[in-house]
Amino acid sequence: MIETPDQLTFAKVCYAFNLARTYQQQHRYSWAERGLYLAKNRNPVLLKVMEQAAEVMVQEEENQRRESMRTTEIYAEQRYTTETQMWREAFRMVDEGKADQVKALMWIYGAGAFLAGLQL
Repeated sequence: MIETPDQLTFAKVCYAFNLARTYQQQHRYSWAERGLYLAKNRNPVLLKVMEQAAEVMVQEEENQRRESMRTTEIYAEQRYTTETQMWREAFRMVDEGKADQVKALMWIYGAGAFLAGLQL
């Protein structure tokens, strides 16, 4: 069983995402590159935290928006916010071993590494 540092909450995920945005604006690439390195190597702790963070984002969005997020009767056609889509896509890319294919997601990987306690 993979141990993760703490129970992830929506507030923690948002804090990590905002931290990633701040570091991106400050051009602190070493922070994002650490996450990208861990993602490329499919670090099991990072993978678990990325999955949990994506689930937290989806759950919170569903709690907040409920029926208004559905554009049709088909459940698979739900529309999520950009942040939620980014977390889901970042998890999918790490899970499939394609983390280095979308460089813009390295900031999300950095946020995931921060949540996992793997940032230096």
